[in-house]
Amino acid sequence: MKNIFLLLFISLFVFGCGKKDENKQTAAMNDTSSVLKTVPDDAPPKDVNLVYMLKKDQHLSYKLTSTSSQTQSVVSDTTLKQVAKQTVSYIIDMDVREVDNDNVMDIKATIKWAKLDGEANGQKLSYESGKLKDPKEIAKFVDYEAVLNNPFYFRMNPKGEILEIYRVDKIVDKYLEIQGIKDSVNNEQKHQFQGNISEGALKPLIQQVFRTLPQNKVAKDSTWHFDYPSRMGVFDIKNIAQYKLVNFEKMLSNDNKLAVIEAGLQIVPKGKNKVSDRGIDYDFKNPEAQGSGKIYFNFSKGCVQNSKTSTKMKMSVTVKTSRGPRGPMKAVRNDDMETTNSLQLIGS
Repeated sequence: MKNIFLLLFISLFVFGCGKKDENKQTAAMNDTSSVLKTVPDDAPPKDVNLVYMLKKDQHLSYKLTSTSSQTQSVVSDTTLKQVAKQTVSYIIDMDVREVDNDNVMDIKATIKWAKLDGEANGQKLSYESGKLKDPKEIAKFVDYEAVLNNPFYFRMNPKGEILEIYRVDKIVDKYLEIQGIKDSVNNEQKHQFQGNISEGALKPLIQQVFRTLPQNKVAKDSTWHFDYPSRMGVFDIKNIAQYKLVNFEKMLSNDNKLAVIEAGLQIVPKGKNKVSDRGIDYDFKNPEAQGSGKIYFNFSKGCVQNSKTSTKMKMSVTVKTSRGPRGPMKAVRNDDMETTNSLQLIGS
């Protein structure tokens, strides 16, 4: 479950809202469609400066759905295969608290609801926030329960750079409380945990909603890219996220203007392919990864309207040893992973 904490978050119940809002939110949770009805802009701009221009007291509500699958096979004398699939949906509310003179936004984020449906080797797993009562069952899904209706805060500049994530202490306290170890963790450990959650879980979530935008004005057919590092097995990875503005469109429902952006991903791995440790030889193939997708940026509102992006990754390692119980042994492990993230603005 710990790897699921990289995605968490969303909203079901808004306390104090009227029946109309409840119906609207329930419909958003049940709706699995990410279709956005648009037409070509009949008066497109020559170019546009893509910026987040949220106002103080503005409210946004997003639905994020992440579908992932992983297939792992180990081939030696026999072949073992494991398949795991899961779909996680979240709703997260964003409330703008302040906007300073540099247009840096201070935003309160509240995860209101989350739902998980998964299956691994024939065993099914399901969760929906607000429905668990048994403390043992709650502890199984602590990654979700700790953040539910437990707001955190962040500061972001108009180009989508996350400057600071703060006030995550209540999430940590809730996590430790559910685990029954709140009194056995010292302040230094809590502080480290807060940093891990901020960088490993909350920041990736925020970046699905507020993607980094190009510094300069862009026109149709403009391209740009961002590079960022990561780690995959024994390899240091240079990720190259590529973007191209392919069209200007407008929404049928309200004539809001949209920049339609195609997204892609390439990686450049760097590291030793062959490693030996205690009589075992590991031969790693260079990992492979590619990504694609489409982002609709609403520059009438100054926020992402919809997006859908997918990534595929492959890893393979051959393991050899001359010290097996029956002499020399060889096994090949292959991992194939695919993830699709869909984002919808469901309220503003």
